[in-house]
Amino acid sequence: MAIRHDAAVQKGFDTLSKMEVISPATAIKAMEMKHKLTNGSTGGYTHYGLEEIKLREAARERAITAAILQFVPMEQHDAVIELMETVTREYYESIGLGEAYAQQVAKEAMEDHA
Repeated sequence: MAIRHDAAVQKGFDTLSKMEVISPATAIKAMEMKHKLTNGSTGGYTHYGLEEIKLREAARERAITAAILQFVPMEQHDAVIELMETVTREYYESIGLGEAYAQQVAKEAMEDHA
């Protein structure tokens, strides 16, 4: 069974490596899936490492959003942010991670209200 998983991971890696750009969020999901498939026995990324990548990606996203909003009239900020959220959700749905994205959004909303 392990050989099948290794082959699947290798084929997936080969496919992904042919793509020009892989978003950090997609890479994180791939790492999490590998961890689940292997029960963490491959000595891959630690939970701390994944969290660090997530934090850096979130900071990068906030910086880009702030930079873009400098060029958007104040009265359109809410519409731009809403559109960015819609596009992000649609992107994750298109790559089969819509449910994971919805869970992450719900988790962040709970943390914001805590």
